[in-house]
Amino acid sequence: MLYLLGIDVGTSVVKSVLFNLRGEEIVVSRRTPAIIRERQGWSEMSMEALWQDVLATLREVASSEALRHGEIAGIGLSGMCCSSWLLDDAGRPVRNAILWNDGRAASIIADWQREGVMDEVFRIGGNIMFPGYTVAVLRWLQENEPETLERARWSVFCKDWIRFKLTGKIATEHSDAGYTPYDLRASAYSDTLLRACGIESTRRLLPEVLDSDEITGELLPEVAQVTGLRAGIPVVAGLVDVAASTLGAGAYRPGQACTIVGTSFLNNFIYAEPSFEPAGIGVQTRAGNGGWVRSLVNTAGTMNLEWFLQEFCAAERAAAEAEGRNIYEWAEAVAAEIPIGCEGVIYHPYLNTAGVIAPFLNPVARAQFFGISVEHTRAHLLRAVYEGTALAMLDNYMRVNLEVDEWYIAGGGKRSPFWTQMFADATGRAILVPAGEELGARGVAVLAGVASGVYSSVEDAMRQVIHVTREHQPNPEAHEKYLKVYQLYRRIYEHVMDDWWERYHLLNEL
Repeated sequence: MLYLLGIDVGTSVVKSVLFNLRGEEIVVSRRTPAIIRERQGWSEMSMEALWQDVLATLREVASSEALRHGEIAGIGLSGMCCSSWLLDDAGRPVRNAILWNDGRAASIIADWQREGVMDEVFRIGGNIMFPGYTVAVLRWLQENEPETLERARWSVFCKDWIRFKLTGKIATEHSDAGYTPYDLRASAYSDTLLRACGIESTRRLLPEVLDSDEITGELLPEVAQVTGLRAGIPVVAGLVDVAASTLGAGAYRPGQACTIVGTSFLNNFIYAEPSFEPAGIGVQTRAGNGGWVRSLVNTAGTMNLEWFLQEFCAAERAAAEAEGRNIYEWAEAVAAEIPIGCEGVIYHPYLNTAGVIAPFLNPVARAQFFGISVEHTRAHLLRAVYEGTALAMLDNYMRVNLEVDEWYIAGGGKRSPFWTQMFADATGRAILVPAGEELGARGVAVLAGVASGVYSSVEDAMRQVIHVTREHQPNPEAHEKYLKVYQLYRRIYEHVMDDWWERYHLLNEL
């Protein structure tokens, strides 16, 4: 029996997933990588420790009962976007990776906004940058750790580091390179933008760019020996996590959309060509089927709910875990008792230290509750967290110039029928929930299947692996209410844009 293996390296979870050819998860192995936070707003990861986490998951897959009676036809890789993953001449890490949600380059982003650099980046690259963007981190390193760049020979991305360790091949591919940034129309690195960002000297660090479904090498014998996998398995270039999850959820053609309600919160819209209208919002890169995925990113998705449950419902969470109950069922039951609009409480879900990328750019924006009085309870705040995330989804949809005919949900948030119905009510669009949990890994496994000849095309693969388990139709009355709440939701954050920067400067002074 043939299987496909998808390796998905996320910020909070590293996963190796074995799929059958129907896209069903046969074996899933997970590890939790350690995040290093030496200073406020910093977010780093040991590259060697991450590789050991990947090896541990591969060993578990290799020892599974399924592979006693079958073999892997191909391996695909997905990884977190942007960041800085620097290697020396020998392929050794130069320093810890600086991750996409790192905030140390916030002042550089602010300067680029003020100087018009951001406008130039969007005009050519179709992207709005945030502090964890590769070019912003490289600029920070140039100013603060020049010796690091002097030791570096390659600047790759997360999945490229893992693929190098698997195959010995240093390269990247178009979906990750699209966030370098590069010239979207030319599908190539942009020397113009590197000069605009003041880091033209780092051009020497950028590797070859490959197609996502291109076979880049084979599993090395030494990796096979320590994992138990078969040497020589073909490994494809892969996709950045955003594009991988979008494809794995079922969105691959123009007019489809996929919202990833995970640690981050990405609203991804598939276009036939690069989209530059409306200007100045979101990020954009190549999709997994020759199109383009434009992502309007809030940067904080399920982390809003996880944070609230941890900080304000710790006793209920502990009791649920002790009794084998689901804390999320409790949370939804509590939130469902509160009416739409939370009786005046509004939550902006900007919890991530990376701030907000869309529908506006503010790297120092932070979450906030508005309208609390003595009449409100914890239940009001809990529902406001759910609603604030749904309103962020609506907020982004209001900005795109695309008629969406199919809208899928991926990420941990899709497990909640309460939340997914709220997404439908807020946006006024039907929401499709695909079967499966590991959609990022499935997206790159599909590419491995196409490259190895298991599927004749991405379209052929989608027909075989995508199955919708739930469909949520919007309630018209609820939608009208959410549209009214949204007007206030938007006015509030428009009024405090400068206040967020004042807070940022105050914290630096204190």
